[in-house]
Amino acid sequence: MKNIFLFLGIWVVFGADVLASAPDSLWKKVVQRSFADHDEEITFHDKKKHFATLRVFDKKGVLLTETNFKNFTKGIRQGFAKGFYPNGQLYWSADYKNGELSGDFVVYREDGSLKRREVYWTGLRKEKHCYDKDGQEVPFFEFSQDAEFQGGDYALQAYLRTKLGRNKVGSQAELASFAITIQADSTVTLKHYLPNSLLSLNKVVELLKEMPKWLPAREDEAVYEQEYVVNLVFQSGTVHLAHLTPNFAQAFRKNTPNRAATITPFPVTAPRRRPI
Repeated sequence: MKNIFLFLGIWVVFGADVLASAPDSLWKKVVQRSFADHDEEITFHDKKKHFATLRVFDKKGVLLTETNFKNFTKGIRQGFAKGFYPNGQLYWSADYKNGELSGDFVVYREDGSLKRREVYWTGLRKEKHCYDKDGQEVPFFEFSQDAEFQGGDYALQAYLRTKLGRNKVGSQAELASFAITIQADSTVTLKHYLPNSLLSLNKVVELLKEMPKWLPAREDEAVYEQEYVVNLVFQSGTVHLAHLTPNFAQAFRKNTPNRAATITPFPVTAPRRRPI
């Protein structure tokens, strides 16, 4: 990577990250990082680079989010975090303590009216309210929701069992995986397939063709596509979702998590405006 350091006002090029510091503050560093769909500016406030402020911009330079950290490397948020509409209007604000939501999490409409207010105490939600455009309270709904098979993971496991039927695998477990994309319109497409003697590509395609529609991922009131990794355990004549099988859940979580990287809590890796 390219690193550029500023020492006493003199630029020295070492070689896509850019580091800079003001001449009167040698311990303060600003790192700029560029990605395909967004840019980041990280301001480190101490020599160990623990305390930091992360600002995320779209490719036109419009500020999307601003978040403070007490340990940037570990992703421990501390203090305020904010998200913004393209016109600069405040979209949401949240307060963190030791990486946990603590205090108010509020969401505004683009006209500035209050849309949502939640109150947290060390990560635990104590109050939850949603409001219409007239300020009247309406039934609560979550700000963000992962894509989900209708009925949940156990319903998905039941569906897979009806389609895959009994198998000849004994007590020694065998594993299989494939990744799918749940589109915004609830349809499912195959993202990636790992060749396996127990589960052919044709069988996976057949599974997806007949699969009921999922509930798409949602952020506020907008839906978007999301990836999901299906990790299967074939054992004792039947099939299990790995994360529902205690003996295998931990191993799979380390290597192939069910939720793809697109849902990593913002704003560390993706240009979405989601706070949690």
